[in-house]
Amino acid sequence: MEKKTLMITGASGFIGSNFIERYKEKYNIISVDLLKVKPEQLNFENVDCVLHLAALVHQMNGAPREKYFEINTKLTKRMAEESKKQGVKHFVFYSTVKVYGYDGDLYNHNIILNENSPCNPKNDPYGESKWEAEKILKNLEDENFKVGIIRPPMVYGKGVKGNMKSLIKLIEKFLILPFNYNKNKRSLVNIENLMYLTSLVIDKEAQGVFLPLDEKNLSLKEIVEGIEKAYELKRLNISMPQPFFWLLTKLKPNIMVRLYGSLHFENKETKEKLNYTPQVTYENGIKKMIGDE
Repeated sequence: MEKKTLMITGASGFIGSNFIERYKEKYNIISVDLLKVKPEQLNFENVDCVLHLAALVHQMNGAPREKYFEINTKLTKRMAEESKKQGVKHFVFYSTVKVYGYDGDLYNHNIILNENSPCNPKNDPYGESKWEAEKILKNLEDENFKVGIIRPPMVYGKGVKGNMKSLIKLIEKFLILPFNYNKNKRSLVNIENLMYLTSLVIDKEAQGVFLPLDEKNLSLKEIVEGIEKAYELKRLNISMPQPFFWLLTKLKPNIMVRLYGSLHFENKETKEKLNYTPQVTYENGIKKMIGDE
């Protein structure tokens, strides 16, 4: 079978670099830096698929609202329009579960979102700008220009930063932890499962919305136990006293929702469309992070 030619934006990022390392022999890959070249200057001749990863994600020090829309919405629009104009048949866009406008719940652990759940991002320029881009791409779609949209939840794997890395450091540092909590459910995706799903979307020239998930949704207790086992750590994991729990939900609501809240997805439609089965379990995925710096 002849190799597909992919044009990848944002190739130097965590996801882009992992994808290229994993699939550099399977595809002919053209890496593009949109900080150095405009979409209108690109040559899409013989490009079978554009994998658009370039984005402005949440900034620790904040970023102007208009900057998110400039990069995540307007630049995506220009890239897609130029791709379509020059005859590219398939455009794969990395969005985010932030488009749902739901960051989790400490009180209701029964809410489950899927590919078709309503999207209504509010007061989150990252989620809003990605949602606006999704709508633009759907309007550009026709029989000669297919669009696949991938909405990852929290990604973990070797080299990742962010919440998972912070949690691992916390568990390594403290002998007693208040994480004996199994009421919630969190959806995660290992980087290898995410890369595999992305390749399926490309190979099948799939269109629509896809949710890349690990096989199981995990409670905080299960997440912590997996880290302890992989890193061969023995910790005393206790339940947080209820008055203290609710006090912290008032004082530090964002942190408490990220730890103890439920953010639960199901991806039945994704599995059926792509014949997707996760390749890596949570436990093995965590083990592969050992020694990561």
